[in-house]
Amino acid sequence: MAYAVKFEDVSKQFRKGGARYEHFGTRVLSAPRRAMKRASGKQEPPRGKLALEHVSFEVPQGEAFALVGPNGAGKSTALRLVSRISQPTGGVLRVRGRVGALIEVGSGVHFELTGRENIWLYGSILGLSRSDIRSRFDAIVEFSELGDAIDTQVKYYSSGMQLRLGFSVASHLEPDVFVVDEALAVGDINFQAKCVDRMTRLVREGTTLIFVSHHLPAMEALCTRGVMLDQGTVQIEGSAKDVLAHYIKEMESRRDVTRLVNNNGRVRIVSATCHAADGSERYSFTPEEGLEIRLKFESDEPLKEPHIVIGITDGRPGGLIEISMLDDGSAPESVGREFEVRCRIESLPLRPRLYEIWCDVIAQDGYGSLMDWMQIAGFRIDAPIGDGKKAIVNAATAGAIAVPYLWDVRS
Repeated sequence: MAYAVKFEDVSKQFRKGGARYEHFGTRVLSAPRRAMKRASGKQEPPRGKLALEHVSFEVPQGEAFALVGPNGAGKSTALRLVSRISQPTGGVLRVRGRVGALIEVGSGVHFELTGRENIWLYGSILGLSRSDIRSRFDAIVEFSELGDAIDTQVKYYSSGMQLRLGFSVASHLEPDVFVVDEALAVGDINFQAKCVDRMTRLVREGTTLIFVSHHLPAMEALCTRGVMLDQGTVQIEGSAKDVLAHYIKEMESRRDVTRLVNNNGRVRIVSATCHAADGSERYSFTPEEGLEIRLKFESDEPLKEPHIVIGITDGRPGGLIEISMLDDGSAPESVGREFEVRCRIESLPLRPRLYEIWCDVIAQDGYGSLMDWMQIAGFRIDAPIGDGKKAIVNAATAGAIAVPYLWDVRS
């Protein structure tokens, strides 16, 4: 399979404290010494933080590729190398074709220029002719929804407006490789859906997409392959589904280690797991089979009538499902300092995407919280994505509830 981007034993080390400044005269006098070191191969290696260490993976041509990992894993560094913003310290990085990049909100734009001027500047940097830029100009402005603000200096734009401009420009100038980092983190849900739709179209037309996002449902719906980085090294490479599943499990295991430390309440969660009907621990379920959530707690003292509250969300503001002992009156009369709670959910009418489980423990009076409201686990719903024109976009951005239905059209 042909590749669009290929990392071959790539390392990137950032000089600690930056390069030391030398006056012009000092640089001239030291030039022969530096040249001799280069010729003899005795140059001192740069010292500082190693952001990537011997990284090797391929991004297939014309596919959407997921790049995941915890904060500080090296994702942004890898994208900056692909975008040619910086160069590898070691190894070989091969990139085929023109790269369009949206590394962060405001990237690729000049704040002193207007939106209109930025479109022309970005197109020129990519090597497009004036006629090429002119032919795409109206589509860029229309997609961005900036209206008359296109003639306002970008420094007066909100972060959402900067995102609209940056994404619109980068995605409409026909890059061979489109690099997107957290494009869905800012802006309203309608524009997020437009971004997903645009990225889907680009991939269908042959553009290679490298996608970094904390919006895991969008990554799972869009991407076919991926890689997980952690502390600058490759942890797993393969199908996007397998990579994201590995990432979720890894993050859950780390949350178990830190949960007792981070919770400031009287009650602490020792473990939280999801199980199938046969009792096996799993992280992937179909809507029909449901799941069982098992929680183990410890508290500073025995508790009277603790009320357990469980919430399920897809990571966006606002919960989807809330299950509460305050509603059904099923709170136990009392529990000891260590206790276990199991909650069986018979069905999950949810779209195929990734979900988070949150939990709280409410006091006997029904008001005071005995622990921090926190994310405790996660799971994935596996179900086919439809064949409709907006199926992938809706799988990533539309409402999460999926009820059974039948169409009946009459005329």
